[in-house]
Amino acid sequence: MFKQLDRNLMLLFALNIAFGLTMQLINPLFPLFLEEAGANEVQNAMVISAGNLVATMFMLPSGLLIDRVGKKTLLLLGAGLSTVSIFLLSMVNNWVIVFPLYMLFSMAGAFFVPSRMAMITENTEASNRSSTFGVMNMAWPVTGIIAPTLSGFLVQYFSWRHVFLIAGGINALSLIPTCLIERKGAYKTKKDKASFRDVFGREVFPTLASFFVFHLLMTIGMGGVNMILPLYLGDVHGLSPTLIGIFFTAPSIVMMFTQVPAGTLAERFGKKRWILSCISLIPFLYLSWIFTENWVVMLIAYSLLNGLWSMTWPATLTLLSESVPDVILGAAFGVRMTGVRMGFTVGPLIGSYLYSTYYASSPFLGAAGFAFLAVFVAYSLKEHVRES
Repeated sequence: MFKQLDRNLMLLFALNIAFGLTMQLINPLFPLFLEEAGANEVQNAMVISAGNLVATMFMLPSGLLIDRVGKKTLLLLGAGLSTVSIFLLSMVNNWVIVFPLYMLFSMAGAFFVPSRMAMITENTEASNRSSTFGVMNMAWPVTGIIAPTLSGFLVQYFSWRHVFLIAGGINALSLIPTCLIERKGAYKTKKDKASFRDVFGREVFPTLASFFVFHLLMTIGMGGVNMILPLYLGDVHGLSPTLIGIFFTAPSIVMMFTQVPAGTLAERFGKKRWILSCISLIPFLYLSWIFTENWVVMLIAYSLLNGLWSMTWPATLTLLSESVPDVILGAAFGVRMTGVRMGFTVGPLIGSYLYSTYYASSPFLGAAGFAFLAVFVAYSLKEHVRES
């Protein structure tokens, strides 16, 4: 499975494992930490949305910086920022102080993700890009199987400080494979570097806008549900932090078995057709939560919808890389991730409003609505081969 990865991609995979462990140790149960630090539902959503807003704001500039400072530099910057912010979080227990530190932690992801995507594209051929993205994306479910349950166990039997210290140590070690990555090619000349003007060019803007809106709609629903879920499972079903952690682990088990086949199937059946096939079921899985009070059924539905969403990743990344010129490839990944992060910024605010204003399961109905809209937007995605 890993035979198609060169040295740089193997080192990037190791970095991705460390980054994934860090994120999965902290983010899934982070609303519980904020609640422990004195934040109510609205304040909880404010902190999480502020972190996602910072990540959103830096995604496109990060994509544009790739050709200016290099992918390795941005990967090092992301790993360094993440390490510092996590160790600082281990020292505080007031949600007001957590606020800026979580923003710094979220900013690190904005430097890591576009650089990761651009490096994978640089080290692959068009014929096997989807399957390679599938292999590289295996890092997310592998870490997702271990980290949330471990985090729940540590929170329940030790403290959040132990979670942050372990996550910070892992992230510090990630600097080693990052330093070993070799730079490829010379930096581009000034005339070959992308700018904000290129992103809004007449030939590429409609394509970028379609990807942006599609990912925005999908992640608004997911962001709202992910933020509310730990509170909902604790308040309504009385689950312990360990069981809540399992809720975030089970989808990763599904993803581990779907990523590589997803890339291969997308290449075989067509990327756009594959995307539509996967996401069409997601709204109905959200709706199923409204009609059940059994948390085990919810766990199965949650695992399936996250598995289906993850199966679109290799196809959407490859489709985007083939739809824009080389000169704005980094910026295009930045636009895509801006849509993702903006969805995770707005989603918690919408989810917390629905949860606190109406009834406990209303965020799931809202997520279904946004997912339905995303299906229609996906029809506008164009499948064609880019020109270098």
